[in-house]
Amino acid sequence: MRQLFAACLLMLPAGVLLAQGSPGKPGAGVYAAHCVACHQPEGLGAPGVAPPLAGNVGRHAATPEGRNYLARVPLTGMVGTITVDGVRYIGNNMPSFSVLSDADIASVVGHVLRDFNGIADISWLTPEFVASVRQTGGTPNETHKQRGRLAAASGG
Repeated sequence: MRQLFAACLLMLPAGVLLAQGSPGKPGAGVYAAHCVACHQPEGLGAPGVAPPLAGNVGRHAATPEGRNYLARVPLTGMVGTITVDGVRYIGNNMPSFSVLSDADIASVVGHVLRDFNGIADISWLTPEFVASVRQTGGTPNETHKQRGRLAAASGG
């Protein structure tokens, strides 16, 4: 936990500088303000602190359950050990960003999918979609379990 806190403190200046985002990249400002401290400016993550988003989460956009998961992670946060690209992230917790609007969550997830994962069709990712996922509720632990089901279904 101390490593996570220290990494976040070190990245605060970068987050402040990037917080305005880029006009041509919807969601970049939200990402800079809320995600960059742990997941880094290009979504490559921080070893032992936060997993990479780049080249990693886009596979979930192909299925309804995966899409639900993509919206649910920032809404509920997530706890528990995960493995990404053979690296285990033990006991790290992603906080909930449920205070963000549905539009902000759709925007930042869209940014991660489009700009870090090359997913062109994010037409399904609307504030209304995020609102529907928000209404189902859930806990960080349930989101972790959902991730496990997705991994089992995809064989990884």
